[in-house]
Amino acid sequence: MVQIVQLDTSKRRDARRFVQFVFDLYRDHPYWVPPVYSDAIKQVSSQHNPYFDHSEAEFFLAMQGSEVVGRIAVLDNHNYRNHHHKQDGFFYLFDTVDDQEVADALYGAAFEWCRARELTRIIGPKGFVVFEGYGMLQHGFDKLPAMGIPYNYDYYCRLTEAVGMEKEVDFNSYYISIPDFHLPERMARLSDKIQQRRGLRVCNFRTMAEVRRIVPEIVETYNSTFVENWEYVPVTAREADAVAGQMLQVTRPELLKVIVNRDGQIAGFLLAFINVGRALQRCRGRLFPFGWFHLLREMGRTDLLDVNGMGILEEYRGLGGNIVMYSELHKSLHSGQFVHADMTQMADLVVNMLADANTLGGSRYKVHRVYRKALD
Repeated sequence: MVQIVQLDTSKRRDARRFVQFVFDLYRDHPYWVPPVYSDAIKQVSSQHNPYFDHSEAEFFLAMQGSEVVGRIAVLDNHNYRNHHHKQDGFFYLFDTVDDQEVADALYGAAFEWCRARELTRIIGPKGFVVFEGYGMLQHGFDKLPAMGIPYNYDYYCRLTEAVGMEKEVDFNSYYISIPDFHLPERMARLSDKIQQRRGLRVCNFRTMAEVRRIVPEIVETYNSTFVENWEYVPVTAREADAVAGQMLQVTRPELLKVIVNRDGQIAGFLLAFINVGRALQRCRGRLFPFGWFHLLREMGRTDLLDVNGMGILEEYRGLGGNIVMYSELHKSLHSGQFVHADMTQMADLVVNMLADANTLGGSRYKVHRVYRKALD
């Protein structure tokens, strides 16, 4: 018998119960990477997550007797609904044992919560902010995930499809062997010419303070120009600041690039992050007392790099801006100790970017699926 318990994650005890389950479910798994435990607590807390400034969420546990056997979060993102004019709810942080009865109960609770708010469709996994990874892993289970990108057992998709979920969109990640990655000679020649001809300029950064100063401008560009993207959700200043505080800890200034036009306006950006997943596995997501040591050491020795933020405004793609971007990507990949790169989560709707990834020699090696279901 499965019992569903609704939590109040503003209380630390309930937040810890919700977070702890996934740590127990994947304990010692060779590929699952734990989140930073303190960040995971803040993520589900209305007192710390700026998402709750404008929207609602609820958190459920599935219990069999006294044992926790599953969890799910369900979200009503008001900013998303106001922008897209859709009555969609999201589900997120779905984790369960391999038991269809448990999955049915969890999804049933999420469906009812959405219906009570007159939401007519549920989609997910889709998180609190656009910068969080999307979907449910359905291919690539024998690979370490990129930073912030979901990993799950292979039975999750089966359990999800059994409740009537169907594909909304797939997100594809491409693998690049950095020693074998060489920019096509034609692209290398064209990059400098395009910058001169189109008035484009690449901004390189020397310090993280410089990077932090430009983050609000990157977010403003995202909010004004990528509004037609499937995954778009307006990002608030507090949300951007919170995400930057986490992600900028695992990068270096030379791995972040911004392309500006003649007027100094952002035309594109490239964000790459150092994969410290092995360190998080070793410290089990706990930064204290010795977790920071593992992370700092891994920053200097890991051979894994994640390209998890790359975009060029559509008006500049036709003017060769994408060639400039890929030239900068080549420089970032060859900027240090890195051997393996993950170009993360490109939707199957962005046909041109997928074609470019293939042209550059990438091979698709992970697929995450976002599901949908109409709520009658």
